[in-house]
Amino acid sequence: MKTLMSVVLVSAVIAALSGCASLGPQEAPRYYVLGAASAKAAQVSTPRGSTLLVVPTVASAFYETQEIVYSRAPGERAYYVFHMWTERPSRRIFELFVVRLEHERLFKAVAAAGSGVHGDLILNAYLTEFYHDAASSPGRVRISMTAELVDPVARVLLARRVFDQTTATRTNDAQGAVQAFGDAVDALFDDICAWLDASAPR
Repeated sequence: MKTLMSVVLVSAVIAALSGCASLGPQEAPRYYVLGAASAKAAQVSTPRGSTLLVVPTVASAFYETQEIVYSRAPGERAYYVFHMWTERPSRRIFELFVVRLEHERLFKAVAAAGSGVHGDLILNAYLTEFYHDAASSPGRVRISMTAELVDPVARVLLARRVFDQTTATRTNDAQGAVQAFGDAVDALFDDICAWLDASAPR
């Protein structure tokens, strides 16, 4: 009986090892940097005298990750395997947006909230959608963000708007989505900057 159990155990180990070997080499994970917004010539010659504080972008729980999200059916979401961002999109968007706002020269100064700088206005941003819609080829990336402009002294919500941006992908895969995300983020920044210029008091 003991010998039979040993034979069974050895056979199970050999089968497991054979199964692992049959899988072959595993694909190495690939990491992508969310593209920076393109530099554009500032349109405002005289910036406002106020300082804008930008609060770090908050994302919906499913998107608060380095995984790249895709969808093949309405109401469904999944993560690409072996394809990830170098950092969470919410954090990267925040970093890129601060740089873009500084370049736009809409305000005397732009700083991150919590940096110790006194601000006259606060910008909140909530990332509610950030995924590759691959339901049909070649697909599109979809971004939805809610922005709020707040006067912290008067404790007044000055303006609030939901921004939706879609950009077609060249290929229906993670690599195609990454390039399209960069273009979509750039267009999103264009819309938010125009909204800020129209909404922020002078």
